[in-house]
Amino acid sequence: MKLKSTTLLQAFGLLLFIVLLVIPSILFIFSPERIANAETQAPQIWDVLIRTLVWSIGIGLCSTVIGWLVGIRIASLSPSTFSGIIILLLMSLALPAYAIFYAWWQAWPSGTWLHAYVVKHDLLTFAMQTCVFIALVGWSWPIPALISSMSNRTTQGILLLHQLDEVRIWRRFANHWATEKKLILSSFIIVVAWTSTNTTSFDLAQVGTIGNELRAVLASTGSLTSVPILIGVGFVMAAFASICILRFKATSKIHAIQLRKTSWPVILIWSLLIGFPLMMSAVMSIGPESIQLWAQYKYDVLLSLYIAISVALVACLIVIVSMSMHLSTSKTVHGLALLIDFGWLMFACLPASFIALLFSEASIFLHADLFLKTPLTLIVAQIATIGFVGSLAGRWVASCSRVKVLNILDAPQSAVGLCKANSPRLVMAMCVTFAVSIAMSFGEIPLSTQLSAPSANQPISVALLHAMHYQRPEIVTTALVVLVGIAIMGGLFTTFVQRRVLVLFCFVCILVGCNSDVPTPISNTHSIGKAGTIDSHFVTPRAIAANDQKIVVIDKSGRLQLFGPKGTFESSIELELSGTGFPTGVSIDSDGNIWIADTHQHRILVLDQDGETKLSFGEYGQDEGQFLYPTDIAFGLDNQVYVTEYGGNDRVSVFNHQGQFIRSFGSHGTGQHQFRRPQSIDVDPSNGNLFIADSGNHRIVVMSPEGKVLNIISSVGREPSNVLYPYGILIDSPKTILVCEYGNNRLQRFSKEGVPLGTWGHPGSELGFLRTPWGVAKTNSGIVIADTGNNRLQLLPDMMTSK
Repeated sequence: MKLKSTTLLQAFGLLLFIVLLVIPSILFIFSPERIANAETQAPQIWDVLIRTLVWSIGIGLCSTVIGWLVGIRIASLSPSTFSGIIILLLMSLALPAYAIFYAWWQAWPSGTWLHAYVVKHDLLTFAMQTCVFIALVGWSWPIPALISSMSNRTTQGILLLHQLDEVRIWRRFANHWATEKKLILSSFIIVVAWTSTNTTSFDLAQVGTIGNELRAVLASTGSLTSVPILIGVGFVMAAFASICILRFKATSKIHAIQLRKTSWPVILIWSLLIGFPLMMSAVMSIGPESIQLWAQYKYDVLLSLYIAISVALVACLIVIVSMSMHLSTSKTVHGLALLIDFGWLMFACLPASFIALLFSEASIFLHADLFLKTPLTLIVAQIATIGFVGSLAGRWVASCSRVKVLNILDAPQSAVGLCKANSPRLVMAMCVTFAVSIAMSFGEIPLSTQLSAPSANQPISVALLHAMHYQRPEIVTTALVVLVGIAIMGGLFTTFVQRRVLVLFCFVCILVGCNSDVPTPISNTHSIGKAGTIDSHFVTPRAIAANDQKIVVIDKSGRLQLFGPKGTFESSIELELSGTGFPTGVSIDSDGNIWIADTHQHRILVLDQDGETKLSFGEYGQDEGQFLYPTDIAFGLDNQVYVTEYGGNDRVSVFNHQGQFIRSFGSHGTGQHQFRRPQSIDVDPSNGNLFIADSGNHRIVVMSPEGKVLNIISSVGREPSNVLYPYGILIDSPKTILVCEYGNNRLQRFSKEGVPLGTWGHPGSELGFLRTPWGVAKTNSGIVIADTGNNRLQLLPDMMTSK
């Protein structure tokens, strides 16, 4: 008869599996909206699938070849070196793939000769895609390497025969293929499946794959009902990968003969594909600016740490439950254990956008949308995708034949006794699980961006995504160093802390996670548009301008849309833009012409309101009249046009209305006359002074038309009177300015002398709340703000009278 406490432990594991995975899936699949909608698939879906397969298969082939050969070498190492290399590979997998991609990407930042060569020869897309290919191969080759090393470690006879018989290298490959082809193919399928669901790396490289496309669909429509084919393919690939992982049975059997070869080839491969780019990125980022991570995002880091520890603690609990079920002599319990392993793996291999939608819709269906306003939803979703680590670790503990024999002979009388009886192997598994889970949670981006609770503080991975898109690499590299350090400390924490403390801490985390603030929305707010790609809808609206007759908006779908002063849609213009990016700034001159800062084409484009091109000037470069990523345009006195830019130049260039260069001032840096991504500019009509949103330095710089600094307003922070990434600026009255804070999710008004006069807005998705607002403009009906993260505009009439 089964012992009561161990039976309860197994029942708890089954309940946890049902609550976290099965119920949300059922609610998602059988929701009324899912049943009612069955739209015809667009032909572009098949293009996405083919592109995904091509990328995934190519990365899978390269990773499997490299990883399997390296794994054979690892199998011949001494026991201590073998264990160290295995831990190194596990921690490499715990690092997010986008970290490696970003490190390669930053090896040739804008402003360098290599970047200039790439742009000059129209190789930017090719270079970015090459970086993402190398990065994903660098991240995924440890998967086949781990499987290969474990397999060859238990069958070293073939390695010894190759050495004794002096078999030629090609014959060695043939022998390994003949004996290990099933595991090699399984490794390949695992890499292909996980590559196909990668979102952030492909998003940064602007490659449309399944994971990236699902994220884009969710951002534009809020539903995946229009793309069931993508969901189906995701499920099939996840199932294949899960089956392949479960086919590999870990064992503690080690062949007595040790070849004890040196480990330097393994270290060399790891250094070239993973260590070298990360090290170079860190070296390039060393400096006083690195401390800005803690200065600006200390509470974001603490929130991420709290979420990561919560996830890791539950993962450790899953280790114990999985071990208990796999050690059971009951065929029913053992079968359930295999089913649960399969379920955890399935969720790990599914696209993160699908997981995010599943949990958000399940919460709404259960009328538990309060959880969407707390970190608890994100914690549960991360457990669903990271729980496989604990499940497989528990399976590994139970796979040891000596452990099985001891449990049969000793028959522990309680769950605590079961843990004590298996403590050496269990503690090792929990240490690795805790460290890997905490690193995976800390660096997770797709779930965090879609499920993080509306709050002034977001998980640090959200800030990382913004920094990778729009900033220099210091904050990214610093955060990645913190990520690795936290993973290491997590392992040590699990090793030395008592179990009772772990349980108490987990309980406290859940209680804290259920708390939420109730901020007040901006009053009397009108919404213009919503997520979508049709007219009057937006996909990440960023560039915005207005006058008394028109509101002009450009979003990341490549459309310029015109609205009336009260938000009534009038017309749209499809812009001819490349796939490397879209404009971040737009302005309207006194004649009604539309001036576009065509950021990634390194030019200024002037259109009339019918979309006809009237003028285009500028090209890539650092010389006079050339641009590196122009961000905004403003019109001064005496027929002058001011253009801000970033990416190395970080300056203000002055032209006349015919596009002829006059002068420039400023450079990249933190000094008084320097900028770090001057994102927006406005001109005081009374005296021609410039008000510049120096976003990377978190300040407003007031300059004369000639470039002399007259005043610096505010400094970095989240308190009133501070600013965090000011992306938009507007002189809204003869005495005041409005600043749109991308980082603080709010508007803030200052006097022209720099006296803070009030703030409006809190992070959120409801009307009157803001999410990463980008720009601000003024019509005769009120203040218009580009509520970028919510894919809409908000018209604020009361802002006209609250000066």
